[in-house]
Amino acid sequence: MTNKIVTLNMLPGGIAHVVIDTPDSKLNVLSQAFFSEFTAVLSDLEARTDVKGLVISSGKDDNFFAGADVKEIRFLQSQPSKQIYDATMHGRGVFNRIAALPYPTVAAINGTCLGGGLELSLGCKIRIASTSPKTSLGLPETQLGFLPGWGGSIRLPKLIGLQQGFQMISTGSRVDGLKAWRLGLVDETAVPTDLIKRAVELASGAKPKRFQKPFKQRMIDAGIETSAGRAVFAKMATKMVLAQTKGKYPAPLEALKLILKTWNMPQEKAFEMESLIFSRLAVSSVSRALVGILFAETESKRMPEGVKPAISVKTVGVLGAGVMGAGIAQAAAYAGYAVVLKDIDQAALDKGMAGIKALFDGLVAKRKMSQVEADMKYGAIKATVNYADMADCDLVIEAVVEKMAVKKAVLAELEKVITKPFVFASNTSSLSMDEMAKAARTPANVVGLHFFNPVHKMKLVEVVKAEDSSAETVALAKAFGMRLGKTTVVTNDGPGFVVNRVLSPYMKEAFTLLLEGVSADDIDKAATKFGMPMGPIALMDEVGLDIVAHVIDVMHAALGERLAPPAMIAMIKSTKLLGKKGGKGLYLYDPKTGRRAGINPDIAAAITAAPKVMTVGAIQDRLFLPMVNEAALCLQEGIITDPSQLDLAMIFGTGFAPFLGGVLGYADQVGMRTIQQKLQYLSQVAGDNYKPAQLIVDKAKRGEAFYG
Repeated sequence: MTNKIVTLNMLPGGIAHVVIDTPDSKLNVLSQAFFSEFTAVLSDLEARTDVKGLVISSGKDDNFFAGADVKEIRFLQSQPSKQIYDATMHGRGVFNRIAALPYPTVAAINGTCLGGGLELSLGCKIRIASTSPKTSLGLPETQLGFLPGWGGSIRLPKLIGLQQGFQMISTGSRVDGLKAWRLGLVDETAVPTDLIKRAVELASGAKPKRFQKPFKQRMIDAGIETSAGRAVFAKMATKMVLAQTKGKYPAPLEALKLILKTWNMPQEKAFEMESLIFSRLAVSSVSRALVGILFAETESKRMPEGVKPAISVKTVGVLGAGVMGAGIAQAAAYAGYAVVLKDIDQAALDKGMAGIKALFDGLVAKRKMSQVEADMKYGAIKATVNYADMADCDLVIEAVVEKMAVKKAVLAELEKVITKPFVFASNTSSLSMDEMAKAARTPANVVGLHFFNPVHKMKLVEVVKAEDSSAETVALAKAFGMRLGKTTVVTNDGPGFVVNRVLSPYMKEAFTLLLEGVSADDIDKAATKFGMPMGPIALMDEVGLDIVAHVIDVMHAALGERLAPPAMIAMIKSTKLLGKKGGKGLYLYDPKTGRRAGINPDIAAAITAAPKVMTVGAIQDRLFLPMVNEAALCLQEGIITDPSQLDLAMIFGTGFAPFLGGVLGYADQVGMRTIQQKLQYLSQVAGDNYKPAQLIVDKAKRGEAFYG
């Protein structure tokens, strides 16, 4: 029986083999089309009398199922809760039909097996996973603001134990094939080439080679799952969840309540409760925001149709062996490129290479790669002080000092030694890509690739399109960033691009509040209560006050007096305060531990205003409404055209509260008329920086939101 997605083949011995392979897609996803075909195959299997066993596998090389279709999730979120409830009951009903088949049913898992894909496999009596490094099993639903709704919240904890089951569900963590076997999530593992063969044997009646948990672990699990043990676990788990989520993300706590409440409940009743909670969480503002981010991230991976990178990149050059340059070189080598790292100073080059080696050593220590692999990738980096060694580079990324004259000079030097076509990418955070491109021999081959510090941790790369950048060059930069595992957001040229542009008024207002007498601690606490990973005072010390001062100066020069540097910036420059990296900034830092040690007395002395107490809400308005305004100006000026991509950049580039959906998502939650009214008021009492953008005025007048 052959459909577009689901194929049923009968093997010798009465073994049915169902292969799932979504056409024209790298991934299998649980969609309406899949369920339609799969239920037809199930009906066929239920009607047959010659079937002795069932194997379900994927036709993809590296994934079993990537989860549910994001587009269909978004559509469901626009529907009444009853419709969502019905959809979860239907999907689980399909998986229950697998569970009810009267013969061995085996899920043969190779590659990613996430969300509904794992829930499908939990409906099978046996699971076997390949030992491929690409094999990864998990239930990431809480990261989208809801919980597993097709039986996973009920079946998984019962299968692997309350503690481990809840941990996987609440964190959305993934496990490889071997760990899944040790947990009891899968019954056996096999090398990829033997996976189907062994799955057929299991479907034919062979006994799986299950992992036997140590006696001590079995006793601990049994103790936790008693009535008294569950009560203790509930208190500990609740405390842990609240510490991790700060009460901003309800799904993990709801999952805990569901698991505990349904522990001794009849399965069908437990399933109904799972659907009820899922349907309520799925329409929450938090879930809509988180699904919107996932959708934006998925969209960011789309390459422009009909456009291919003009150059095949094999060798990557990096200019500058400082923190950023070394980080980019390591990321490129890790992704499999040959790398040439150039600096004018041998000592700086040696320091950069030592930093790169430390990053690779860290990956080995975390078992993310072998020592042999690490040595090979480290060996793929050629360190040099000579431009001539860059002659074979296809892509060169400059990470030199943030001065236009220096960047133009290194470009000219490259053009002397690289005679073939190559792409020149700048890691500048604020300088004009238009001006830089016009200085090139081939302006079409110049683009911005703005990485964030530290490169190995920060997921975002801004791909900045200069006026002369060709579509092929932009495609090359985007493809390169994605190969490095980064989320890429394409912007047009403009002061500070998107992230630094929107962040600048936030940093300026933090300085202004300090100068008005509001304590640094109150400012930072208001920001973290809002949902930021750290407050603006701590953030500026972390980034480096020299960099902050430079960005504010650039924004002032480009955008005028509304972003004029606060008076404190001059003092920071004159005293050469650097922030945490220098041991003191707006705060002081313990030289041994690096921990914060109170406000810097020099900063306190520069504040002449009397101490001022403001409500948390008032501080938050002062900090975050200018960000909304600046984001609206970015859209208004065409720096970026898609609100979701702007929000994606702010979430991955600054840690802006994901549960709010980003800067513009937050504005939509507050309401455009309220945003305009607050900005109008603050513009009268706190300065022109709050004057509402025309786009906000127009949307408020028409009753529109940033997201239609």
